[in-house]
Amino acid sequence: MLMPSALYASVDKYLHGLFGLANDPAAEVRKLVCAAFVQLIEVRPSVLEPHMKNVIEYMLQVNKDTDDEVALEACEFW
Repeated sequence: MLMPSALYASVDKYLHGLFGLANDPAAEVRKLVCAAFVQLIEVRPSVLEPHMKNVIEYMLQVNKDTDDEVALEACEFW
C-alpha cells in the first residue's frame, strides 16, 4: 500500500491533527486514531520516526482503554 502524494505532502498537518484527536472523548475517534498510526507505521514508518516516543506512549496508554475496540485497535500497532 502506498501513501497518497497529497497526504505525504501534508503529513505534518495530518500528524498534528491525529495528535489533537488522540484523547478525544469519543471511543470511535480514538479507535480511528489508532488505526491511522497502524497504517502509517506499515506504509511509511519514517514519517513517525521523529514522533515515535509519543506514539509508543500513546499506544501503550490506549492498550488499556476502557473501550475494548479501542484497546484492540491499539494492539495492532505491535
